[in-house]
Amino acid sequence: MFGEEAERTEEVSREGQIPTIAERPEDMIGNVDAVLVVFRDGRKHRKFAEPFIREGIPTFVDKPLAVSTEDATALLELADKHNALLTSFSTLRYAGDMLSFRSEMDKLGPIASAVFSGPADRQSEYGGLPFYGIHIAEMLQALVGTGVESVCANENGKNIAATLNYADGKLAVLNFLGEASYVFHMLAFAKDGWTGRALDASTCYQDGLKVVLDMVKTGKRPLSNAELLEPVRVLEAIEESLTSGGSIRM
Repeated sequence: MFGEEAERTEEVSREGQIPTIAERPEDMIGNVDAVLVVFRDGRKHRKFAEPFIREGIPTFVDKPLAVSTEDATALLELADKHNALLTSFSTLRYAGDMLSFRSEMDKLGPIASAVFSGPADRQSEYGGLPFYGIHIAEMLQALVGTGVESVCANENGKNIAATLNYADGKLAVLNFLGEASYVFHMLAFAKDGWTGRALDASTCYQDGLKVVLDMVKTGKRPLSNAELLEPVRVLEAIEESLTSGGSIRM
């Protein structure tokens, strides 16, 4: 394993029973079957993931894949070039309760509108809004899918509300809560009913790890390039909308 902070790296090595600490990430090449790039700051992900992707090593990048569309696109293109397995996601996307929620909505017909809320801080030292905002954007995609056409965001204090229009007529609202209690909440409306609740995330890490291991075992990526790229672009568009005060076309 590799880490930038010696004390924390030694602690993780000890608690996780990981025998080897590498001086450079590249020193792990040839000694690992897959890698997890889990820096809190998404601006670092491209730099540390690229050496492994070039070697065709299966790579999981913790959320967000990147903070910018430019970095995310570069990683995806590199993975395609080297035929490397690459994925990235919020583990909330695969939490058992999230899958149950989606199953409930499937029985109510096509979704017309959805609202997802959760904690986020536009001023976070770990890359701003994407650091925690990616959870909400990916929960939305797990339920509604891709196809966001435009984004318009409004900020009041530390709270942000973003309205997303889909090309097929669906409407979604993302609430980034900077001044509210810690909760991930989901609400969706369909032709034949609606359902909503706070997300039970208690199993999410185990559920997410199973998805990564399945990718390595089967050689199949769980998410397409479009699915990996759109949440990054949505969050980037929200920032652009907050800065310009207008609606941003995707």
